[in-house]
Order: sequence, then C-alpha cells, then structure tokens
Amino acid sequence: MLYIIGLGLNDEKDISMKGLDALRQCDEVYCEMYTNKWSGSLKALEDATGKNIIIIEREKSESDFLVDRAQDCITGFLVPGDPFSATTHFEIFSECRRRGVHAEVIHSSSVFTAVACTGMDLYKFGRTTTLPKGFDPQSPYEMIKENKRSGLHTLVLMDTGMTAKEGIEVMVKHGAIQKDGMVVVCIRLGNPSQKIIYDSADNIIKDNIADVPCCIVVPGKLNEKEEEFLELWKR
Repeated sequence: MLYIIGLGLNDEKDISMKGLDALRQCDEVYCEMYTNKWSGSLKALEDATGKNIIIIEREKSESDFLVDRAQDCITGFLVPGDPFSATTHFEIFSECRRRGVHAEVIHSSSVFTAVACTGMDLYKFGRTTTLPKGFDPQSPYEMIKENKRSGLHTLVLMDTGMTAKEGIEVMVKHGAIQKDGMVVVCIRLGNPSQKIIYDSADNIIKDNIADVPCCIVVPGKLNEKEEEFLELWKR
C-alpha cells in the first residue's frame, strides 16, 4: 500500500486530517523536497504521527524504490504542494497500478489554485511553463508567447531558489515579455507573509525582487474585474 500525501503550500499545518490519519497507519514514511521549497517542520509531523520521516533524493523517488517498499509494507510518500502537480509523482502512481500495488492520493493546496488570489480568472490561464536553472530551452518562452496570442494568462513556475528578478530577466532576454510589460509576482503563496506585486518587468528587475519561493504570472487579455483586482497589488 502506498499513500502519496500532499503537504500543501506553506507548513505542517496545511496537511489534511486525512493525510495525518494515513501517516499514522504507515510502517515507513518518505518525503521529497526537490519539487518545491517547503517551510514546514517535518519534526512537528513526526511528533504528531509518531513516525520517522526520511527525506529521499530525486533519483530514489524516480526509481522503483517507493513501489518496491509499498509491496512489502504500508508506505507513505510526502510531497510539497499537491502530489500530482509534478508528473514524477503520477509516474509512481501509474507504476503502482501496473504492478498491482494499491495506491491512494491525498490532495492538498497547490500553486495552481492559490494563484487565483491575484484576482485573475483561473479559466483564462493557458499552459503552465517552468523556467529551469542550468540550461535554457526555448519552449517556455514560446509557450508564453502562444498564450498571449490567445489572450491567455501564463503561470510561470521557477526552479527552486530562482528569484523573480532572475526569471523576468531571462524572459525579457528571450522576448517572451517586454521590459515595460506588466507582470504579477507571487511570493510565498499560502503563507501569512505572502506578497503579490503587480508592476512592470523593468521595475521588478531594478528593485531586485529576490524573495523565494515565488512564481510569476504573465497576463493575457484582462477583463474589467481582473484589472480592478490587480490594482490592489500595484506599487
């Protein structure tokens, strides 16, 4: 048996009661921290459930390790945000199905819904893209341009530790956005200290906005209500 459990956006208080109950049933509990920066306390979860939580690296979670363990015992796998926000975790679920191992997903809060607090209509978002560190593919910038041509907003996720300034600089460099174009920077979504900034790309770069974790929304065609709401975050 494998439980794939979402930790939510912020800290250990975001995990659901259902998730905590599942953890208490587990013989072994593992956790990954590579898909997102999570500010919670695993020690608090260990105290609440009486379980030892072991952090595993990407290579191990993407191997057959978790499915192999789930064949022998009740195994828990903790994931920042919502489990299926990263395709890696869907592969784990699929492998369980293929091998006849029962798997249950326990969902939690995710950037894909929390971004609605910007006031932008979730139904008007196009394909999400990610800016990676260490290499520079063209596909993210083409996706942003394609969404804009269709009047759609783009949620731009960034590698762990990547700042809004870094992300916007590279988008400007590749022509995905203009320096005088408006962007929405979302910092620490779901946290009591969350911050939303609506400003020009040039101002974000000049002000060296470097708080993490963050994501960026490149607006498409805004309706009157969206424009009205975004004014709340304008500097």
